[in-house]
Amino acid sequence: MGVALDSGGKKKGLRPIINVTPLVDVVLVLLIIFMVVIPNVQDGKPIEMVKVSVADENADDVEPLMVTIDREQVCTFDQTDMTVAECVANLRQEYATNPRRRVVLRGDATVPYRVMRGVFHEAQEIGYGAVALAVGVAAEWSPPQE
Repeated sequence: MGVALDSGGKKKGLRPIINVTPLVDVVLVLLIIFMVVIPNVQDGKPIEMVKVSVADENADDVEPLMVTIDREQVCTFDQTDMTVAECVANLRQEYATNPRRRVVLRGDATVPYRVMRGVFHEAQEIGYGAVALAVGVAAEWSPPQE
């Protein structure tokens, strides 16, 4: 911290001069860290989602039911791994308690479309009026090398 000496004005004595350069350096480093880390944070099980050019916004305040199907076709419902049939049974139970709740299906890009279509169809047959597919927009996808 530096000081300014009195040059004969109204204020007499020493006045501190605050150096803001270290503060700006720290803030910029934190900004860069958050810019790198935040886009890589995903909710739930990490999967590679199908990419679209424009994604719909979530306009409802009620938290939707999240159903995730990974590349081994293991269904995750309420943070519990299960088969697709067990997942559909849990959707039926949830529909009995709150029929106005929405369902969001998240599927790995390598999951066959027939599996996603089947769960989507079952959710509609149960009676859910709002069934959506979650898609990603950020990164390019390439098929796994075998």
